[in-house]
Amino acid sequence: MPFYPKLKIRKSDSEEKKIKKKRTAQRIQLLKEMLEEHFVSSRKKESQVGSVKIATWNIREFCGGKYKGRDFEALYYIGEIISHFDIVALQETRSLLDEFRDLTKILGPDWSYIATDVTDGDAGNGERMIFLFNRRKVQFRDIVGELTLKEGAKIKAAFGERIKLDTGMEVVLPNGSPSLSGTYDARLKTKNGVKKLSADLEIPLPDDTVLKLPSGSHLVVTKNTEVVSPGRGKATVTIPDHITGERYRLRFPENSFDDSLRQFARTPFLISFQSGWLKLNLCTVHIYYGDASDKRKLEQRRSEIELLTEALANKAKGEFLQDGESFLGVLGDFNIIGEGHPTMDALESNDFEIPQELKSIPGSNVARDKAYDQIAFWKPARTKKYAKLDILGANIFDFYKYVFTKDDESIYRNEAPKNGLKDSSSFTTWRTYKMSDHLPMWIELRTDFSNEYLDKISESDI
Repeated sequence: MPFYPKLKIRKSDSEEKKIKKKRTAQRIQLLKEMLEEHFVSSRKKESQVGSVKIATWNIREFCGGKYKGRDFEALYYIGEIISHFDIVALQETRSLLDEFRDLTKILGPDWSYIATDVTDGDAGNGERMIFLFNRRKVQFRDIVGELTLKEGAKIKAAFGERIKLDTGMEVVLPNGSPSLSGTYDARLKTKNGVKKLSADLEIPLPDDTVLKLPSGSHLVVTKNTEVVSPGRGKATVTIPDHITGERYRLRFPENSFDDSLRQFARTPFLISFQSGWLKLNLCTVHIYYGDASDKRKLEQRRSEIELLTEALANKAKGEFLQDGESFLGVLGDFNIIGEGHPTMDALESNDFEIPQELKSIPGSNVARDKAYDQIAFWKPARTKKYAKLDILGANIFDFYKYVFTKDDESIYRNEAPKNGLKDSSSFTTWRTYKMSDHLPMWIELRTDFSNEYLDKISESDI
């Protein structure tokens, strides 16, 4: 149950703050009522005491500060929604945790969390992964880790393999070839009146173009090449004038290549919980986005999802297969386009399955047209002892029906600019930085299998 002391109306409050506190309290009451109705209508089976509700929620640039950040009103709404679940995987929490810590105070002492460090690099976007969990319903099993890819199984960057030209290398065009200067199709952005490329521009090079190598380059004759040995520790090799073939490599000076083989853009976070009889090993992810209109970036996204499920499946076969009451799930923002798309197929590879209750949802973004967020389980039908993945209900919750609604625009316009809403700002965009542009997705699983256990004993032959 969340704590509401900051909502108490005090004599010292301005009239504007009193109105805001009253509105917040009324909307929290509405959220409470609507969340309960939502769960009842979403269940395919009658709710039981022995169950756990698991949610995944990308909270847009949480702790990022855009549009003056989130004040007590937005944080109370977010906290109220989270409090109705037992385990919540959060994506897109930024490095500074000030807003998040305010959120944990609202949730109260029954709630705990485990967060990753910020993932390095531009693709990591300065984000953390966080699991919030209610200790009255869920036990942390003291196992946590970040998932990385082994050598030889890394993700190929969308741009492929590229050589930098700032280490002394030089591209020399053939004599008589036209200049590469000219006008090309390109993607642009404008900042302070200056136009710049918003995506890499690739220009085909003419045949016979030469790459002039910098000082410090080496020709490599590969291991296991046959040679003549004139003496101990010596090898005589014959090198042709035109060097080519599988026996040769070039070694360039350090930092000559772009980082073309990568780990995950944001490191997946794996943690082990137990609720009742059910042991849940959950991995939360925020998959590389790139640009869906760029086929190569879309392929990097698909590849990242597929390599994720492959790595998790290998871990499951080694660690969880023999434990019949231990299940592996992956949840988060996969940036999946939709059902039937290769990005969805990649998630359902390597024996992972998305429950039909979630797969039938058209979208988890506010527009409800993109299947970005998903929850999937590895071999969910397997049973070895008593526990199983018994789904009681699943859905997404559209909070914009009750808070920060489109009909509320005039209210927040009147409170501007203190709330960061400018005259030129789109209200529908602004509100996603107060709540989110993603809707929380959830699944409820049964955790009490005592009847199956007792039946086994009662029906046994003595």
